[in-house]
Amino acid sequence: MDERLPWHEPLWRQIQQRHAAGRLPHALLLAGPAGLGKWMFARRLAQALLCETPEGEGDACGHCRSCRLFQAGSHPDYRMERPAEEGKAIRIDPIRELCAFLGFTAQYGGYKIALLEPADRLNLNAANSLLKTLEEPPGDCLLLLVTAQPARLPATVRSRCQKVSFVPPPASAARAWLAARVAGGPDPQVLLDIAGGAPLAALAYADEERWRRRRNLVEHYEQVLTGRADPVRAAESWTQGDLAENLRWLIGWHTDLIRLKMNPESPHLNNPDLRAALCRWADPQLLHALFERLDAAVRLHVWCTTTQVNASLLLEAFLSEGARDER
Repeated sequence: MDERLPWHEPLWRQIQQRHAAGRLPHALLLAGPAGLGKWMFARRLAQALLCETPEGEGDACGHCRSCRLFQAGSHPDYRMERPAEEGKAIRIDPIRELCAFLGFTAQYGGYKIALLEPADRLNLNAANSLLKTLEEPPGDCLLLLVTAQPARLPATVRSRCQKVSFVPPPASAARAWLAARVAGGPDPQVLLDIAGGAPLAALAYADEERWRRRRNLVEHYEQVLTGRADPVRAAESWTQGDLAENLRWLIGWHTDLIRLKMNPESPHLNNPDLRAALCRWADPQLLHALFERLDAAVRLHVWCTTTQVNASLLLEAFLSEGARDER
């Protein structure tokens, strides 16, 4: 079974109360920032609802026939759908198959459950295909839509789901959870600041290789802006890595520059360990120019993560413009 995350428990109890009262809806939209474990929550719920002998708080027993099949990825009444490739769309054909699957009678006489993650990757045709099932759901079926960006789902889909909102846990609870897992590593508070308070994202940043890549990204960006690195090669390098993460870092970097320009002592930074470098860059900048660069970084992230574009070319243009502005 997946680890139980303490910040999930209030939501878990709410869902279990609805289920016990017979008020569990046919579709749940699990929405909130990345790094909070929404997918883990969805799997936990799916396994619990399929379990033949659930425990007192509604959790799956982990031992029955249904649980063993679920853990093996072969439960006949459960299906998960993700993009065929990272960053690509979920297309209409697998959604048609999923809707047909939900229409069949459950082999074990309980729920038929489908999990879509990330649901915001549904293309328009796939979303329209799913809409019919949302409007006329078969009996005892449950759709779990997981997303960090619910606004990218069509309003017609969102309106037919009951939203379950995930938010970062209190800072003290997040620090305690993280500190128990990164003993001897980076400062847990720094990791949480980098990750926007999301504990699982913060834990991922504690990885030594990922920490090193982030530091290298800072150095590379500074080299591009000062003319010591070629924007074309930098763009190629960034797109070959985790492009979405690199672009999120760009947004965080420019947000920090604005915060420090407005208040050099600002305690709220996405990159608190890089304060010295950020102050060095923020000092000579004009505030309106920093806002323009942040706006450009946000647009770049949206284009590169939601549309079929030449990401390397767009990133090259962004980096080249930044280098020109620094001259």
